[in-house]
Order: sequence, then structure tokens, then C-alpha cells
Amino acid sequence: MRESRLAILLLLTAALCLGVTISSQADTGKITKEARETVEAVKEYTIQQKEAFQRATHEELTAVQKQIVVLQDKVRDMSASARADLQESINELEKKRDMIKEQLNKMQTTTDEKWHVIRSRIETTIEELKDACRKAMSRVP
Repeated sequence: MRESRLAILLLLTAALCLGVTISSQADTGKITKEARETVEAVKEYTIQQKEAFQRATHEELTAVQKQIVVLQDKVRDMSASARADLQESINELEKKRDMIKEQLNKMQTTTDEKWHVIRSRIETTIEELKDACRKAMSRVP
């Protein structure tokens, strides 16, 4: 009788252990699924942020390009020395604009993890470009 109780106890213990293992495997699967979903959500969010930044930068470049066109129109009516000085500023603006465009093109091919580095460079350069554009516009009557 004692042996049968011991056998039953061992069987119940084994069953409980097996049940916990099965439950743990189910929990592991659920955790793995949730982790994958979280990673995908982060990737999607990063892609959205990258695209939003690119759109905003293109809009800023369009605004700067309009100011460059205004400067180019005004430079025609200036004296030779003022024209040369302003044309040099316009050339610098165009160089910075082109650098930003190149960085944006490079950003499209970078990994989602590394685009923040390029973003930082673009933000710095766009601020420099806008500042240079304001200075050039202030010198024009």
C-alpha cells in the first residue's frame, strides 16, 4: 500500500512537472511572439521617423531654393562688386544644398540603425544653410 501511494505521488509529481514544462514552453512561445512584434513595431516606427524627417528636409530645401532664386534675380540688378560678393554667397548656398541632397540620398540606403548619424549631419548642415541664406538675404536691398 505504501509503495502504491509512493508510486501515485511520483506520478502526480511527474505530471505536475510535465504540466509546468508545457506551460513554460507555451509562455516562451508567447514571449517570443511578443518580442518579435515589438521589434517589428520599433522597425516600423523608425521607418516612419526616417520618412518624416526626409519629407521635412525636402520641404526646407524647397524653401531655401526659393530664396536662392530670389537672390539670383536680385543679383542681376546689383553693381559688379556687390554682384560678385553675393554670387559667391549664392554659390556657397548651392554647395550646402547639394551636400544635403547627397546626404538625403545616402540616408535612403542606410540601415535603420545608422540613419540617426546622417540625420545629425543633415540637421547641422541645414541650420548652417538657413543661417547663410538669412545673411545673404539681409545684404540684398
